[in-house]
Amino acid sequence: MGTRLLLSYLAVTTTILGLSGICVYQVLSQRLQQQLDNHLESLAQTAARTLPVVRHEFEEHLEDAEDEVWQERNSQVFRLESGNPIRPVSDGDGSETIAQITLPNNLSELMDKYRQEGIFEVPSDYLRSHSQGVEWFNPQRRLMVREGDLFPTWEIAETIPETGVKQQHDKLRSYTIPVMGEYRDVPQLVGYIRASESTEMFDAELQRLRWGLGIGSVVALALTAIGGTWLTRESLKPVERSFDRLRQFTADASHELRSPLTAIKTSVSVMQHHPERIHPSDTQKIAAIISAADQMSELVEDLLLLARIDDGGQEERRVISLDEVLDDAIEPLLWLAQNKRVIFDYTPPSEGELLVRANGGHLRRLFANLAENALQYTPEGGQVTVQVMRQQQDVLVSVRDTGIGIAAADIPHLFDRFWRADKARSHRHGGTGLGLSIAQTIAHGYGGQITVSSKLGQGSCFQVRLPLANTTRSSPGTFRIL
Repeated sequence: MGTRLLLSYLAVTTTILGLSGICVYQVLSQRLQQQLDNHLESLAQTAARTLPVVRHEFEEHLEDAEDEVWQERNSQVFRLESGNPIRPVSDGDGSETIAQITLPNNLSELMDKYRQEGIFEVPSDYLRSHSQGVEWFNPQRRLMVREGDLFPTWEIAETIPETGVKQQHDKLRSYTIPVMGEYRDVPQLVGYIRASESTEMFDAELQRLRWGLGIGSVVALALTAIGGTWLTRESLKPVERSFDRLRQFTADASHELRSPLTAIKTSVSVMQHHPERIHPSDTQKIAAIISAADQMSELVEDLLLLARIDDGGQEERRVISLDEVLDDAIEPLLWLAQNKRVIFDYTPPSEGELLVRANGGHLRRLFANLAENALQYTPEGGQVTVQVMRQQQDVLVSVRDTGIGIAAADIPHLFDRFWRADKARSHRHGGTGLGLSIAQTIAHGYGGQITVSSKLGQGSCFQVRLPLANTTRSSPGTFRIL
């Protein structure tokens, strides 16, 4: 019981720690994500203040380049798809090639004079040291200049609301905003700013958070296990003492009841040997006294057996033949099967003699309880079958009947002490209500288990699984119908 309590406590603690860790991780990761987005937004807003000047300077450089081409050739200015002007260049042999006019593609080059005057506000050194980048676009979404060392390869979004657009691919996150200005009190689009930043630091921070939460949870769980073990032992001590006192009381009371029950049964037996001294009207009363005394004796013996098994005081175990145990358990029940006109089949193991290490008296009681229970609830003309088979290192004993069956809702309570289904009470009088509980306690004591399958009106099947002993004696199998 202590182990189950400790495991339950640890399971609850683990669940709480796990859910708490997930919640903390989610909250902190969202906060870190929000910090990254706020930083990108701040960077974009800072760069947005320079967009009118950047656009003006870029257009001046572009016009100067076009003027240069016009002055050299006095002809049409050609442009590439990017919008940059191009001009023919002589190769010296009379032929001409096309060369692109070089425009400033770096904000530092474009805004050098403003930097000297203190107008330029975007810290380029900071951008380079933190894997970030800022890009300036004109209203036609054409890239003018950029600053930093990390830039997206994808185009800016087709639709960009005033609140901006956040995009992320792989380990790069970007934030694009439109920049509006006024010309003669009319709002006009000045261009776009896209700020980008690597999420590697963000991912590394989350990785450190996961490691921290994981290690912290393991340490907390270990400390909880140590503390829980101590607390469980301390909390169970009063309960165990109460159980010990209850078991001792049950054993003592059962033992003390033996003497008066023996005296009652002896007295009634003497009276029965002298029927001339018994008034005819008292005959039934004497029979009732004998039946009650027998029931009380059976109940006392059952309680004593359960008290000894619960206390761990099992008798000495030895290697015994399961076939012999079943013979001893079934033989006394043959008269009951004959009187009820119930067919009783016993199928010994086909693999030969199977050996188990146990107390013979306990196993006889186990199988006798199951077989007697099957006979009691099987009507006339029904059948009870006991079959033994080997399954790897275990032996499986099946007790099957064609009786009244058991409701599915009652099966979990079958092995409770003193419990009986309402339908069972109408079919059987007497008994202590401890037979199945004793059978299960004995099976568990030898490392086995009992399983039940049943359907109302069709019968039940009890299967007992016990571990085989290490040594076996082979003998020819037999088949008998009892």
